[in-house]
Amino acid sequence: MKKTSLGALLQFILILSLAGCGFFKPSPSQVVKNFYRDIEAGKIEDATKLLSAQTSQAFGSKLQAVMAHQTSEIKDKGGIKSIDTEEHVTGDISTVKYKVIYGNNTTEDGTFNLIKENGDWKLQASMNK
Repeated sequence: MKKTSLGALLQFILILSLAGCGFFKPSPSQVVKNFYRDIEAGKIEDATKLLSAQTSQAFGSKLQAVMAHQTSEIKDKGGIKSIDTEEHVTGDISTVKYKVIYGNNTTEDGTFNLIKENGDWKLQASMNK
């Protein structure tokens, strides 16, 4: 009986160690979902942390206002009902196709490009649009 408890404890410690080392970092799809959920909740600072340095720099001081406006738009649409994603990863670059379904049953489809910065997936705005 004690061996089983000790084994379970060791597995738990191993899982905590791996999580603490950043082994279980969010996937590109999860970053997109987190971004939308942070904006929906008005957590603009948290959403900003999910953007690449280049994207944050490109938008500059306008970034906070744009995201706050998005929070208002999401609220006007009845909040987010669900977010569906499909990701394609090639090395340190990923493309995530997404579909957001809002509370009023309107939808938004699009694609995000993500890059890895310091081991974390970050949303990268396309500057060619």
